[in-house]
Amino acid sequence: MKAVFARPDERLDYARAKLAFDGLVAPATNATAIMAQLDALAKAATEMAGRGAPDLKKLAFLRHAIYDAGPWNGGRAFSYDLTDPLGQKPGNQLLATYLTTRRGNCVSMPTLFLILAEKMRIKGIALVDAPLHLFIRYTDEAGKPLNLETTSGATPTRDVWYREKLPMSDRAVASGLYMRRLTRREAIGDLALGVVEDLISRGRFEEAAEVAEEIVKNAPRNGHAMVKSGTAYASLLQRDFIGKYASPNLVPVELRPRYLRLIEKNKAAFQSAEALGWEPVE
Repeated sequence: MKAVFARPDERLDYARAKLAFDGLVAPATNATAIMAQLDALAKAATEMAGRGAPDLKKLAFLRHAIYDAGPWNGGRAFSYDLTDPLGQKPGNQLLATYLTTRRGNCVSMPTLFLILAEKMRIKGIALVDAPLHLFIRYTDEAGKPLNLETTSGATPTRDVWYREKLPMSDRAVASGLYMRRLTRREAIGDLALGVVEDLISRGRFEEAAEVAEEIVKNAPRNGHAMVKSGTAYASLLQRDFIGKYASPNLVPVELRPRYLRLIEKNKAAFQSAEALGWEPVE
């Protein structure tokens, strides 16, 4: 994890970072085979667009290569998995899963699009955060933005749609928590969140908190990572103290420093997210 973030910005690669993180979640991940599939898809879309095609034309053929069935994708188009739209089932955020099943979610779908766009050398592509959702924003040379909703064929989507469908406060938008183009380093922080979620699901709370804090270190406005950090500390409190002692007064004296430290860490993590305008999504 730290090895990925230790690289300078110009050496941060979306595909390699995502595959490194997927390898932490699923050690059997065949990064070489997956990279070959990604390269083949990007090459097919590039060839269909034509040599020297403008970025908008490349984007059109990238959508075609992903969402329309044809020889370029083995006759199997990619689609939205309505049974797990948030990618909460184990393994459903992995690139290997999406490439195999062709059914994705609001994490794997924008991730694949982002990776292929980078391989096609499309400029102005960035990841954008919304509550429990990621989407793509393309900005042309004149600075005009275009949102692309990858769970719906990467169709153009207005900001107001996201504000209506995924309620967020004005403060959350003004702070840059949501609806903002992420830098390359910040986007890679989002790609690493699956590692945190996997560690929490396996009860490895200390490691989950450590990874979440590494993400926040590199992406200071990543509210999701802050919340996951707070969740990991809450889980440690439950496992090591609340579930064992009927009252805080019964916590052994020698354990109280750690008990109080976990409380403070939990509180600080959620306060940091709330300061950016984060609110629980019901």
